[in-house]
Amino acid sequence: MSTFNINRFGQALKCQFVLGRKTWIRLFGIFTLVMFMADLFFTRVQGPNYQYMLEEWGAADAFQRYNNYVEQTVFFGIIFFCFSMLFGASYLFSQMKDTRKRSAFLLWPVSNMEKYIVNLLLSIFWLAIITVGAYLLADTLRVFVDWVTGRIVIWGIPKLAEPFAHNAAFEHWQTAWMFFTWVFYIHSLYIVGGTLFRRQQFLLTSLSLIVVGFLLVSFFSHLDNVHIDFITHTWDEKTETYTHIFHPFFYILHSTLCALIVFHYWASYKLFTRMQVINNKWLNV
Repeated sequence: MSTFNINRFGQALKCQFVLGRKTWIRLFGIFTLVMFMADLFFTRVQGPNYQYMLEEWGAADAFQRYNNYVEQTVFFGIIFFCFSMLFGASYLFSQMKDTRKRSAFLLWPVSNMEKYIVNLLLSIFWLAIITVGAYLLADTLRVFVDWVTGRIVIWGIPKLAEPFAHNAAFEHWQTAWMFFTWVFYIHSLYIVGGTLFRRQQFLLTSLSLIVVGFLLVSFFSHLDNVHIDFITHTWDEKTETYTHIFHPFFYILHSTLCALIVFHYWASYKLFTRMQVINNKWLNV
């Protein structure tokens, strides 16, 4: 089948979701437990005891210090979400590990495009929803424990947008474009790795990127006479602020990365269409 049928796609998505519901429930439980334990570590294990802070520093200073602890839990949640998205990209076709499951999935009466998008939606968008939901539940449990034990209640959920809303780096659309371009570029690399490698997808993809990154750094470190400016900062004495100058190579580089993102997703799909029931031991080719 080469055509895309929305009704058939909906049935395939529903079927794949139902088949993997135990995995989704288990992941939600694991993610919630990990983030809840991390929340307790940042707010209760590290640093001085809460009662000690109240007695020695006063309520105002204790509130400020505890607020900093809660912000650390928020930062951990954001980092955990990023790793969750990379794991989801790496294990895009985790349900095809053994021959029986691979054969059953490839013989589905749906097109390759429909199969690919089904896995993409569940491994990325649905996993993102699960991760966010796990963070919300973990933060709620932490707040409940704080309330029961008589501590001040500070929610971490409203602080999720603070790193982006109050960051001077996002005042210019170019820096926001640069940030999201690199985020999706790295994600697209893990998408390709998750499709190419048959086993240990996250580990092998990460090792491959580390090796390539090391080689690129070594190569550019030997180009002593080559100097390329991406962004320069000049001090404006009138406004007493820094002026950001984005050079042409900045736009060339990030436009190229945007094109590579599209190429990586296309390459991932083409690799999927070449999958067979019996492939190489380590590669899906």
